[in-house]
Amino acid sequence: MKILLINGPPRSGKDALGIEVCRRVFRAANGWHAQRRKFATALKEMTHRLYDILHDDEYEGHVGQDAYEDSKDQPSSDFRGITPRQAYIGVSELLMKKLHGPRVFGEILRDNLKHHKTNKVLAAITDSGFPEEAQVMVEEFGRENVYLLHIHREGATFSGDSRGYVDLDLPMENKLRIKNDGTLDDLAADAEEVLRTIGVL
Repeated sequence: MKILLINGPPRSGKDALGIEVCRRVFRAANGWHAQRRKFATALKEMTHRLYDILHDDEYEGHVGQDAYEDSKDQPSSDFRGITPRQAYIGVSELLMKKLHGPRVFGEILRDNLKHHKTNKVLAAITDSGFPEEAQVMVEEFGRENVYLLHIHREGATFSGDSRGYVDLDLPMENKLRIKNDGTLDDLAADAEEVLRTIGVL
């Protein structure tokens, strides 16, 4: 199993890159499989459960992890008057990390990925930003199988965000960087080059 940690500020194109990576692996049909994952998935799911907003016919029985992505800084009656971001931060910092430490969401994702630990699976994790979570991936899957990709985009910064660019003890060839200032076709070409670099294409 290979792990691709996509690390960049908000609006730098992390999710778009993850989608393109998975699309190209699927099209290659060479025996590799790709999964787009997030450290925050468990956090969002448990927060939705705490606020009893998981059961909603509009979402076929569940609220998806990105349901509030476009309104996460707007106060919401679903979260009893606070913003979705405030609710997620509260559950993360005041509950889960307080009880289980800063690695907890890395450990949850690790335990989930272990069920898919085969020789030809690439997990593209599109929200890497805390070194403690990323380090869990290195310890579980080996530094030779973890790739750290810094994505940069003009005007996209970590200002006001608790995450930042992560540095890990990895081989230099496992540390990648792209600048996302072009078109979606340019990003797709970058995704293909990344996959060739890590040996999936």
